Amino acid sequence: MAEQKDFADIKLELLSLDDAEQLLTFELENKGWFETYIPPRDQEFYSNEGVQTHIEHFLLEYKCHQLLPLIIKTSIGTIAGRLNFTNVDLRKGTAHVGYRVGKAFTRKGIAKRALARGMFVLKERGIKRIFAYAEVNNMASQKVLTSNGFTKVRVVEDYGKLHGQSIDCIEYTCVLKNANRLFL
Repeated sequence: MAEQKDFADIKLELLSLDDAEQLLTFELENKGWFETYIPPRDQEFYSNEGVQTHIEHFLLEYKCHQLLPLIIKTSIGTIAGRLNFTNVDLRKGTAHVGYRVGKAFTRKGIAKRALARGMFVLKERGIKRIFAYAEVNNMASQKVLTSNGFTKVRVVEDYGKLHGQSIDCIEYTCVLKNANRLFL
């Protein structure tokens, strides 16, 4: 396991095919952890070809300005998580955010710092409002959102299914102040 100092700073990078091998390892190592909070991925994802196809799909959506797929890396270049801004609408100035952090990287402020940096990037691109959803029992995710200025909008009952059970989520929103339209 990496030393604590390796988590002192993180960086966000655009998802790249160069990340495929390390991303597959990260996803396999955290598969069980992630599946306690989100529905499992299709089994085809968990192969070199599956991850490469996933990355290519995300990069196509990125080129169409619909998605900003980011990798969260530690100061030594280890993948610690992912941060995806989806449903990006430059005309309306809105986007949705989802993130996941590997189990070994929890409780270190990585998700909080990554989201803050990602929000800055979106603000620079002209996004004015971000939406997020957190499962009602996922207090850690709720804390990450509220510490970054998100406010609760409402509880969405039956938001989805997890392990055959209906789950409720809290919808959050955050208004990015002084957003300007710089398309980077």
